[in-house]
Amino acid sequence: MSSITKTTDKPDMIVRKMPFEFPNDIDPHWNPDKPEWSHMVNGTSLAMPFLEPYLIRTMRKSLPLIDSGTLKEDVKLYIGQEGQHFQQHRKFNDLLIEKGYAELTNIERQMKQEFDDFEKNRSHKFNLAYAAGFESMALGVAHWLINDREYLFGHADSRVASLVLWHFVEEIEHKNVAIDAYNAVYGHYFYRVYGVIFATLHVIKHSRRAYQAMLKKDGLWNNLRSRWKLLKMTTRFFRNMLPPMIVACLPGHHPSQVKDPQWSLDWIARYDSNTDEFAILDTTNISASFS
Repeated sequence: MSSITKTTDKPDMIVRKMPFEFPNDIDPHWNPDKPEWSHMVNGTSLAMPFLEPYLIRTMRKSLPLIDSGTLKEDVKLYIGQEGQHFQQHRKFNDLLIEKGYAELTNIERQMKQEFDDFEKNRSHKFNLAYAAGFESMALGVAHWLINDREYLFGHADSRVASLVLWHFVEEIEHKNVAIDAYNAVYGHYFYRVYGVIFATLHVIKHSRRAYQAMLKKDGLWNNLRSRWKLLKMTTRFFRNMLPPMIVACLPGHHPSQVKDPQWSLDWIARYDSNTDEFAILDTTNISASFS
């Protein structure tokens, strides 16, 4: 089992209950210049109300197997943050379905069935490796979204951009917890790498099915110009994701070795001093820091 522990200079986690609202005037193409990117994010959002409760149940089952009192408290805070995430995504996803994407309900049913099957028929080791693997992927995504935020979220609907960036700031904040739990309970290196690969491909599979369904509904899936834009965006995703994924699979890797983006640290510091106002970001100046 790993002897690596999380860094002590990292801010303490807190469970933030964000006052997000998703009224009917939100366009599913919330980044009007990038409808393909909008649906890629929408497709990922669709998975959250099924993925994150699965992660919560998996981590909760790990608590009796963990000796460290500090890690147990971190797991409880992780559970609290993930609980807030999936509730906010559930509200946003309901809006997408109400906006005419009823096909998404079939994809939701399949996702629920698969996560239920993992929990029922797979070992706890598999489920905890999946959790650690997903969090490794989420950390890479978080760094990309933050570092590339001007291109991805500039002049987009601030309500959706704020949801996504809040979520991934907290993915950075709790980046150590799932791998620490896995190392404390099992610690098998090769199985952890399997979890990284399996969880990444599994989430991508369902996200792609969802954004494909939405692009088909919009009449864009067979549009060559739109498909070219989608290809460029997915290439941008993989170009930014492959390096951190390779690092996550190295022996001895621990997320505490990955420096947090200054923007995420500034977000946390500003939120702590201005909780209510800070729920909505200014996407006309999203490249700016909060410091």
